[in-house]
Amino acid sequence: MTLDIGLKRFPFLEAKALHDAAVVCHRNADPDAYLSAFAVSALLRSLAPRCRVEIVTPGGMTTLTQKLSAKFPHPTVEVSGRDYDLYVAVDVGDEELLNEWKAKLESSRGVRVLVDHHPMRDGSLYDHAIVNERATSAAEVVFSIYQELGAALDRVTAQALLEAIMFDSSHLAIASPAGVRAVVKLMDAGADIALARKELRSEPDYGEVLAKLKGAQRLKIYKAGEWVAATSMVGSFQAHVARSLIYLGADLAVVGGEAEGETRVSLRSTQRFAENTGIQLGTQVAGEMSRRLGGHGGGHATAASFSTGKPEDEAMEETLKRVGELLGEPREIG
Repeated sequence: MTLDIGLKRFPFLEAKALHDAAVVCHRNADPDAYLSAFAVSALLRSLAPRCRVEIVTPGGMTTLTQKLSAKFPHPTVEVSGRDYDLYVAVDVGDEELLNEWKAKLESSRGVRVLVDHHPMRDGSLYDHAIVNERATSAAEVVFSIYQELGAALDRVTAQALLEAIMFDSSHLAIASPAGVRAVVKLMDAGADIALARKELRSEPDYGEVLAKLKGAQRLKIYKAGEWVAATSMVGSFQAHVARSLIYLGADLAVVGGEAEGETRVSLRSTQRFAENTGIQLGTQVAGEMSRRLGGHGGGHATAASFSTGKPEDEAMEETLKRVGELLGEPREIG
């Protein structure tokens, strides 16, 4: 679905009325969220030069994002007592991932705008939304706003958008046609794809390596028709472990674990699995499980996650039941 309520109206506030703006990422911001926010900030300052813009990173950033933020520096806050004229939520997916900023947006008198590529839920708190579910990154959507407004892109902002697109599209492996066209245009604007590949490389830390090895040690294998599903439980780096199980050959990976007082479950699948089964992990599994178990979650067709207050064993058991509803009852084979 594409929700286009007039890209040329962005930011839905006259420049003379725009003095303070917050560009809000999801908690533990990943590169697509932060770099898209960086580009939105540059756009806002070009439209309203006197506007003060802060990037909000609830709960901080991932390790890779922290590294990239040093290359693309911008004033950031995790908490703030101020109200803003404008809030632009970027790549949020689920409003619960705003942490305490959800309540802040709900009570604010400022204009609230969503720029995203995740499916929207009913009862959204935003006044305006620019959402393109066909995009493989939020950066693609941000780039489309630049294009629609005819706004100039400097080399640094073009590089930020390129790296964001490459990150969320697995280095263009699952990029949409529009995403590939955007990459070409960003390179025409001065972005360097070789530099982007280099910047997006990160050496795994000890904790990540240990989590992957423990995940493999605790592996369970299931068969459902022609598909192979792998599950495991670790206390951290669930998304990294799930991704590694896909690299090992699983069609579907489900990895859960308890951390910081909640259970987190990450799901990954191959593109072939998504295309042939039609299963959308973000809405049909993560979103549904967050409703059933009480929590929050969402994501994309091949990558999703949810959090719940239920114990990890119950969350994993119920997730496998949900997979069985969609795919046929999985049979444990190892």
